[in-house]
Amino acid sequence: MYDIHVVLSNTPGSLAALGKTLGQNGTGLEGGGVFSVATESHAHFLVADGEKAREVLLTAGFDVRAVSSPLIRKLRQERPGELGEIADIIAQGGVNIMVQYSDHSNRLILLTDDNERAAHLTKAWEITPS
Repeated sequence: MYDIHVVLSNTPGSLAALGKTLGQNGTGLEGGGVFSVATESHAHFLVADGEKAREVLLTAGFDVRAVSSPLIRKLRQERPGELGEIADIIAQGGVNIMVQYSDHSNRLILLTDDNERAAHLTKAWEITPS
C-alpha cells in the first residue's frame, strides 16, 4: 500500500474530481482524508498501486506531491488512549509524525520523518498476517 499526497484547490468539486478520476481508471481508495488550509486542501489517500495513481492524476493535471510507503500499525482498540501511547513512543524516539489517518480495516496509517526507526519503536503494534 502507498500513501499519495495530492494538493487540491479548496473549492467545491475538487475532491469529487480526484475521486472520479481515480475511480474511472480503476484505482480505489483504501482510506485517507483531506485537510484544508486557506486556499489549499491536502489529500492523503491509501492506494494499492502508488505509481499508477500518480500517473493517472498527473495526466489529469493534479498536483501530486508525493507517493510514499507508510508505516501501518494496528491499535488494539481495547481502551481510550492507545493512539496517544503509540504517538508518545514514536515521539520519545525522536521521530516526528507528519500524517496520520486510518484505513478501511481500522489500521493506523503513519507517515513519519523516519519510518524505519518508527517501525522499530512500534513493533508491539505490528500487523501479523492472518
